[in-house]
Amino acid sequence: MSKIKFGYGFEKELKRIEKLYSISESRLEELKNQEFVNQYRNAFIYSKFYSQLYRKHGLRLESVQSIEDAEKIPIITKEDIRNRVDELLTTNRMMVYKSFTSGTTGTPLKLYRDYASVCKEYSYGYNYQRIHGYQLGDKVISIKGDLFKNEIYRFDKSLNTLHLSSYNLNEKNIEKYYHLIQNFNPKVVKAYPSSLQILSTELYKKGLELNIPIAFTSSEVLHDFQRRIITKVLHSTIRDWYGNSEQSIAMGQVKEDLYQDIPLYGHIEVKENYIITTGFINKSFPLIRYRIDDVIKLKCDSSCIRCCTSRILGRDNQYIILKDGQQVGLLDHAFNFNKIKNILAAQIVQKKRGEMDLNLIPDYGFTDNNKQEILKNLKELLGDDFIIHYKEITDEEIILSKSGKFNLMVSQLNAEEKDSITQKILNEIEEDQ
Repeated sequence: MSKIKFGYGFEKELKRIEKLYSISESRLEELKNQEFVNQYRNAFIYSKFYSQLYRKHGLRLESVQSIEDAEKIPIITKEDIRNRVDELLTTNRMMVYKSFTSGTTGTPLKLYRDYASVCKEYSYGYNYQRIHGYQLGDKVISIKGDLFKNEIYRFDKSLNTLHLSSYNLNEKNIEKYYHLIQNFNPKVVKAYPSSLQILSTELYKKGLELNIPIAFTSSEVLHDFQRRIITKVLHSTIRDWYGNSEQSIAMGQVKEDLYQDIPLYGHIEVKENYIITTGFINKSFPLIRYRIDDVIKLKCDSSCIRCCTSRILGRDNQYIILKDGQQVGLLDHAFNFNKIKNILAAQIVQKKRGEMDLNLIPDYGFTDNNKQEILKNLKELLGDDFIIHYKEITDEEIILSKSGKFNLMVSQLNAEEKDSITQKILNEIEEDQ
């Protein structure tokens, strides 16, 4: 599909990326400096937002000569650009595609991508997966929230991919999922960690196992306990990808305890409780020294050309527990931020099985229709007997993590109530070993 979609551009990018893995560190450092300076100058000249910001801070076009000058440049955050997104553009809006962040933090952001950045994104992702055993045309299972709620599966012949619904992944349907996957006999599964955990947990409860050689996970933190359960039940070698919708950072897991940043995707500055990112692949919508409130723990010296980390913290997309113990994840899809407007932030808090608090910060123009649509979407995911306590709140009432991060979902269930099935599986894994 990528070859069909991007043609020569896709092939050209793949060849460029392949070469990056074979060049010397000194050459890679030289290329990173060029990309950083070029992105800064591109933004200074063509972006209204950056031109005003940099002049305000006394910067000139020649102020940045290499990555060593990065700290001269002011850091920007999601809140700095939320109402000025269009002013970040360096090209005409007719030349870009509108997109949104996932909303897992409860505060989605409008973004823009151009054709070149989308092509590069696909190429980087495919190259990473190819290194770890996947080839275009291999049989793939994809478990995400991109099917209609009344669908369990859909087959894409062009990609040789069987798409399975994450919405309908539950105890009632697990044997259907098992037979679909068993009959398809995939080489690869691509999914969110929480979806694979739920799949593995439900299979385990039925005494079923699968053999899927490779699992590619993304979009959430992959926890060690999830890895152990998934490996036990699916017999998969897991490779995790860490990136963001803003196209400012990408890191791939190369070993179980080691992630490396993807060469020339961007530049990463590691701070104690956050990271600063500068993306290279999107010239039309540059994000330069853009703060992300995730935490990564360096495994090598911070002066390394390619950042290495053993641990990534943040974007922890927890799941809701129904009365019967069923786990349901990916609730950000219920908000459908592309369609439901006038929401500044949302947060789901669970204190008791089968119930949750839905806390919302409405913007101007928020209507009862907006509220009812959200509640309807959540009921479709969680069931009519699930109790939702709706409340409109202020910024001060948002619950933050210990590191100050704002997550869409907050679980206040005790460990026994939340993970009794999970703990049982882990205990049995320990006994088997």
